[in-house]
Parts: sequence; C-alpha cells; structure tokens
Amino acid sequence: MGIEVGLLKKIGDFWALTERMALVAVLLSMIGFAVLQIVLRNVFDSSLFWIDPLNRLLVLWLAILGAMVATREQEHISIDVLRHYASGVGLLLLVRLTSAFAALVCGLMTYHSARFVYYEMIEQMPTFSNLPAWPFELIMPLGFLVMTLRFALAAIIPKQVMPS
Repeated sequence: MGIEVGLLKKIGDFWALTERMALVAVLLSMIGFAVLQIVLRNVFDSSLFWIDPLNRLLVLWLAILGAMVATREQEHISIDVLRHYASGVGLLLLVRLTSAFAALVCGLMTYHSARFVYYEMIEQMPTFSNLPAWPFELIMPLGFLVMTLRFALAAIIPKQVMPS
C-alpha cells in the first residue's frame, strides 16, 4: 500500500509542478507579447496582427490554470460564512457538501466545455492566422476536469481530516 501512495504523491507533485510551470510560462508569454506589440506600434509604427487574439486566448489559459492551482491549494473563492458557526461533525458535513456541490458544478462545466470544443472542432472554427480554434480551447475541459476531481476528492476526504 505504501508504494501506491508514494506513486500517487509523485504523480501529484509532478502535476503540481507542471501546473505552476504552465502558469508562469503563460503569464510571461502574455507580458512578452504585450510589450512586443507596444514596442512595435510605438517605435516602428507596425504590429503583428496575431498577438492580440493570442493574448486573449492566453488570458483564458491563465484563468483556468489559476483556478486549477487555487483548487489544488484549496485557496479558491468560497462562501464560508457557515464554517464559522460549525464544528466537529457539522463542519465535516458542510465541507463535504460544499465540495460535492463544487464538483458537480465543475463536472457540468467539464461536460459543456468539452461539447463546445468538440463543436468548434467539427465546425472547423478558425482563430488567428486561420488556425483551428479548438486546440487552444482544450484547456477548458481539461482544467474543469482537474477541478472536478479535486473537489470530488475533497468531498470524500476533506482537508480537515486529510493528513498533511
């Protein structure tokens, strides 16, 4: 049993590192492209037409990756007014219910964003430079799936009772 737990921890650590690296790469890319566009416009009276639409897609990636990290760290936005008044079994039940509800909502978002990406692929919707849009949008179902799994795990094993 110890080997499986160790392997799961290594996979989780690798995924966390991958998320952080992707988040940093997306943010630095956005900043770099924005600065490049500003310099091109102000200094050379020119621009690259694909930078603005790419930055809009990178904002989507940044938001989803940030939400994934916040969910992993359990630092996501939550309404926890009832947590201040609950303790013991009541708190445990409240944590499980809110996590299960969040998992349900994220699961619905996974399903519908996957459908959206699928239809974008079928309809061959283009993005900048006439590239297909769907590969750039895959972050939505992937991100919501990861958040669904994390919330579902939190519903089963709440952080208050999970070992650190």
